[in-house]
Amino acid sequence: MSLWFSRRRQSTLAVLAIAALLLNGCGRDASTQVSLCGPSGQLRVGYVGADEGRAQGGQAVLPDQDITRVRDLLTVASRCEVVLEPVASPEQARLRLSSGGWDAAFLPPGLAALALEGAGSTDYNLLRPLGQRSNSRSVLLVAAGSERRSVKQLKGARLGLLPRGSLTGFYLPLYNLHGLSLGSVHYALSYSELLEQLRAGRLDVIAWDAALPDPGADVRVLNSDPNTIPVGALVLSQALVAADHQPFLRVLDQSAPQLPPSLGYVAGVLPEAQQLQRLRSVVNSVESWTLPLEGQPYAVYGRKQSLIPEERR
Repeated sequence: MSLWFSRRRQSTLAVLAIAALLLNGCGRDASTQVSLCGPSGQLRVGYVGADEGRAQGGQAVLPDQDITRVRDLLTVASRCEVVLEPVASPEQARLRLSSGGWDAAFLPPGLAALALEGAGSTDYNLLRPLGQRSNSRSVLLVAAGSERRSVKQLKGARLGLLPRGSLTGFYLPLYNLHGLSLGSVHYALSYSELLEQLRAGRLDVIAWDAALPDPGADVRVLNSDPNTIPVGALVLSQALVAADHQPFLRVLDQSAPQLPPSLGYVAGVLPEAQQLQRLRSVVNSVESWTLPLEGQPYAVYGRKQSLIPEERR
């Protein structure tokens, strides 16, 4: 245990030393840099990551050593006490955003689009992209032997989704099923859990991401959404963006190699705001509906905004 503590302490000190050197090299005296703190006097940061539905049940969002490293870097960059909250469920993250519980957050695309819209009491701005470009698309999977061949034939089906807040696993699937009456809706934290339930015969159709490995010959794609999914984003509350947030962002950019590689933080680049703004129509539409409850029948009905085709952008 003492060896583990020693290594953790050495890692933390190394991160702080690197970040301090970066601060001193920013071209302005450290005493002139102000703290970037939220209304609570702390910087409350949510961490969901760049990907949706990849974590297994019970798996930590971040290993302990990465939590320490990210928190230390944010502390040096913001000059404020940082409360870092890793969250596995997009629904839990959505609630934190809507209540203004976070001043900044590392979010996958669905939650980034929701934050951009103004998730509740706090409005957010996009600062940096997260994640790697992939062929991510929202698709619906059924068993290979299913008699259902079209979306219209899903009337009365048992649907599996990721929790509310996921773009590929919640918003887009429901958007594409508009007008249907479903037998029941069920939720899981990961795509792998949904796939297990489909194979076990407990679900008739599930949400899936085309960027995931081939699920196998025992299932097939029933429907594929044409929209390209943008990467996630680091967001910051508009109140802090209006403050002097550039020193904070500069340190994060220069410390990017110290951030977890899985986060895919891209220094010095603005997020794909235009593409996320397109998909806000999907998020806005679905969020305006009465949303499905676990295990209950559900009629996918409500106001539906049209999307501008991508080629017209």
